[in-house]
Amino acid sequence: MDRVEQMYQAVKQKILNLELNPIQPIDEKTLVRETGGSLTLAQQALERLARDGFVVKQRGRWFVAHSATASTMSEIFEVRTTLEGMCVRLAAERITPEQVLRMEQLLKDFERVLKTEDNKALLIVDHQFHGLMYEASGNRFLARALEEMYTLVYRLSFFALDRMGSVRGNVEEHLHILEALKEGDARSAERLVQQHIAHFQSMVEELL
Repeated sequence: MDRVEQMYQAVKQKILNLELNPIQPIDEKTLVRETGGSLTLAQQALERLARDGFVVKQRGRWFVAHSATASTMSEIFEVRTTLEGMCVRLAAERITPEQVLRMEQLLKDFERVLKTEDNKALLIVDHQFHGLMYEASGNRFLARALEEMYTLVYRLSFFALDRMGSVRGNVEEHLHILEALKEGDARSAERLVQQHIAHFQSMVEELL
């Protein structure tokens, strides 16, 4: 594999792993520092990535192509919707009183953080809440797969946080999901969590 190909694959992987901010110019010097290449190699790799539809050049700066981000995001949410639905079906049968108490505490944390309008802090609480759902499924492999999905969603969300308006509606959906889990209503829990994910996906798509 020649050096341009190595740089191409390295940058392409960063795009697919959502490691590059899709709404900011690509920092070529950072790419060089992280990949051990050169500015010339970076330019050649970016030119090839542009031909393949991964990046675009605007006003002399390279950006991740919107279509590349949208395609990756669509695939992530498609898998997440299915797996998280499966997760809460299992959790409705297996959740413990201790896990319920921890999730109820996180609902209080949501309310506290909402008052500060700190979306980064909200994202941290959201991660904890969903992590508890994954734990409550009682399936380590499912939990691990969902955690990987959430990490990618977290990156996407983080890029859009500073332009995200009120997320109270999205936060309040967690209450209804927990109620369904406490009642052991697997079907309602699945429907609610899938609606929750679709709602959040539409919010992020509008900002990216």
